[in-house]
Amino acid sequence: MIKSLNGKIIPLTDEEIAQVELKNKTWNDQAYERKMADLRQQRNQLLTKTDWRMVSDYPGSNQSEWQTYRQALRDITTQSPSLDSNGNLTGITWPTPPND
Repeated sequence: MIKSLNGKIIPLTDEEIAQVELKNKTWNDQAYERKMADLRQQRNQLLTKTDWRMVSDYPGSNQSEWQTYRQALRDITTQSPSLDSNGNLTGITWPTPPND
């Protein structure tokens, strides 16, 4: 590994290499948590888009279907997701929203 210092390319010291490797390991070890945070953000956006369907004067006749859908969204993190070799979450099945 190398770095640029005052316009010159020089090799990293053993200590600097160890620091870079630790930083990379920490980043890689936290990949699952980052992907789960992204999943929760997507889920929360979908919940927010359907909040209005839960008000007492919702005009549709399928409010119970929307309640079921929203509960499935809340439960999405319990589906035992895992990371594949490319760092993508697998094992997630998004619920299908009811028809309007």
